[in-house]
Amino acid sequence: MPKGPDYRILLAAIFGTFMVILDQTIMNVALPHIMAVFNETPERAQLVISAYLMATAVTTPAAAFFGARFGMKSVFLLSQVAFLLGSVLCGVAWNTGALILFRVLQGLAGGLLGPIAMTLTFLNVPPEQRGTAMAIFGIPMMLAPAVGPTLGGYLVDQWSWRMCFYINVPVVMVAILMGLAWLKEMPTSKITLDVRGFALAAVGFNALLYAFSYAPTWGWDDWRVTGLILAGIIGLGIWAAMELRSPTPMLDLRIFRYTGFSLATGLNLVTTVGLFSAIFLLPLFLQNLRGLSAMESGMMVLFSAIGSMITMPIAGRLYDRMGPRLPTVLGMAITGITTLWLQYLDVTTPDSTLRLVLFLRGMGMGLAGMPVMTYALASVPQHMTAQASALANVTRTVFASLGTAMFATLLDSFHKNNLGEMVQIVTPDSVEATRMLSTIQVALMQAGQSFEAARQAGLSLLYQYVNLRAYVTAFQTDYFVSACIVLFGVVLAFLLPHGRPGAVAPQGPVLG
Repeated sequence: MPKGPDYRILLAAIFGTFMVILDQTIMNVALPHIMAVFNETPERAQLVISAYLMATAVTTPAAAFFGARFGMKSVFLLSQVAFLLGSVLCGVAWNTGALILFRVLQGLAGGLLGPIAMTLTFLNVPPEQRGTAMAIFGIPMMLAPAVGPTLGGYLVDQWSWRMCFYINVPVVMVAILMGLAWLKEMPTSKITLDVRGFALAAVGFNALLYAFSYAPTWGWDDWRVTGLILAGIIGLGIWAAMELRSPTPMLDLRIFRYTGFSLATGLNLVTTVGLFSAIFLLPLFLQNLRGLSAMESGMMVLFSAIGSMITMPIAGRLYDRMGPRLPTVLGMAITGITTLWLQYLDVTTPDSTLRLVLFLRGMGMGLAGMPVMTYALASVPQHMTAQASALANVTRTVFASLGTAMFATLLDSFHKNNLGEMVQIVTPDSVEATRMLSTIQVALMQAGQSFEAARQAGLSLLYQYVNLRAYVTAFQTDYFVSACIVLFGVVLAFLLPHGRPGAVAPQGPVLG
C-alpha cells in the first residue's frame, strides 16, 4: 500500500468500482432465470446486459468534464448514490422493461465511477508509488469479471436473481461512507458541456457496442449489424473532427498525439482481448462440453483471478523501479504461451492441469494489465489525466465487446466448418465409424435392444461424437487465434520505455 494517508483514497476507489465491474458479468448467469420469470425472448432479455454496457459508454467519455466542472469527489459520491438507487430499483423490477430502464440508470452512474476513481487514485499518489497503487486498484478489474459468474450462480441457485442487485447495496454504502470521510475535493473550473460532442460520442460508441453485442446472433453480414457499425464509425468520425476543432472539447482527442498514450491504447486492446477471450470461451466450454454448472465453471475460472491478484502488486513495484516494459513483456509472454497451451484443451483434460494453466495465465495477465494503464496516464500532462482515464475506460469497454463478438463469431464459424469436414470423412461406411458402430451395437444388443434400434442409437451417438469433436476443435482454434493476438502484443510491449519512471523522458507529442 502507498505510505501515508493515500491508502484511504485507494480503498475508497476500489470499493467504489468493484461492483460496477462485477455487474458487467454477474447477470450472465441470471439471464435464463429472468427470461423464465418474465416470459421473455432471448433477444430482448439480452438487453438487460447490453443496456448496462451501452449506458456506461454514454457517460464515460464525459467523466472528465463532470469531474472538472463539479468536482471529482462530488461526482464520485453522486454517482455512487445513483448506482445504489439503480441497483435497488433493478432488484424490485416488475417486468423486463422496468429492469432494462433501471439497468440504464445503473450504467449511467457506473460509466462515471471508473474513470473518476482511476483519476483520484493516480493524482493522489506520489509519482514514485503510482505503479504499485494502480496495480492494487486494478485488482478488482481482474477479479470482478471472474467472480461475477461464480457469485451470480450461487445467488441465483440459493436465493434469487434479484439478489444479484441487492448484493451491491452494502458494498456501495461502504464506498459512499469512505468517500465522505476520506476524499478531498479537487479544484473545479467553470467550463461548459460540449453537447454536440456528448451526443455524437454517445451515438457512435453505443452503435458499435450494440452491433458487437448482436453480431454473433444476427450475423456480421446482417443489414442491422452493418448499419450499426457504419453509423458508429460515421458518428465517431464526425465527433473526432468536431473535437479536434473545438477550443473546449468534451474530450481532447489531441491526447493521441502523445505516442505513449497511443501505444498504451494499442496494448490495451491486446490485453483486453486476451482477458475476455478466456472469460467468454472457458465458461462455454466447461458448461456445454464438460457439463459443469455455472458455479462450478466460475470456480474454475477463479484460479485465473487468483493468479492475477498475486502478480499485480509485483507488477506495480516493477513499474515503479524499472518502468512498464519488463512487467508488460513478461506478462504478455506468459499470457500468450498459456493461451497457446489452451489449444490442446479437451473434454478429458484433468481439472488440476486446467487450474494450473489458468493460474499461470492469470499471473501473466496480472503482470501485463495495469502497467499499461498506468503508463497511459503517466504519458500525458497531469491536467489531461482525467481525459486519458475516460478514453482508456471507454475504449476498454468497446474492445471487450469487440473481442467477445469476434470470438463468438469465430467459434460458430469454426464449428460449422469442422462439422462439415468431419461429416464427409466420418460416414457410416468409413472404417472408423464402422468400428465405433459395431462396438455400440453389440453393447446395446447385449442390453436387450433389437438390431435396428441398436443401429439407430449407434448412428445418433456417432453424430454426437462428431459434433463434440467439431466443437472441441473450434474452441482450440479460437484459443490459437487469441494466443497469436497476445503474442503480437509482446512485440508492441518492447516499444515501452525501460527504466525508473522518473528517470525516463516522457514520450511527448509527435506533432507540436
